[in-house]
Amino acid sequence: MKGKKQQKAAKQTKNGKAAAPKTTKAGKPTAEPKHTIKHLVIETLAANTSAPNAEMIAAVKKEFPKSAFKDTHAAWYRSQARKGLLTGRPIVIPAMSRKLSTTAS
Repeated sequence: MKGKKQQKAAKQTKNGKAAAPKTTKAGKPTAEPKHTIKHLVIETLAANTSAPNAEMIAAVKKEFPKSAFKDTHAAWYRSQARKGLLTGRPIVIPAMSRKLSTTAS
């Protein structure tokens, strides 16, 4: 019976030849964090806490044209931001009137 070291050495050889050492990819760029709708909404609210939903929707549609982001999503993000569930601390957002939050149809 072979010892653990001998078994490991046997696994490292292939067809009687020593296995080539693994190389790392040189020059691989570091991944930058993804820009998400959540981050975009946080940025919009941080810049202007009284931003209407239409402004938030326009910012999201500009960055993510295929997004289905709509008025109800903007209201949900605003609610989560008020509670502090987006950033870890509450964002003070003034209450919106019904006229400002709904879009004209």
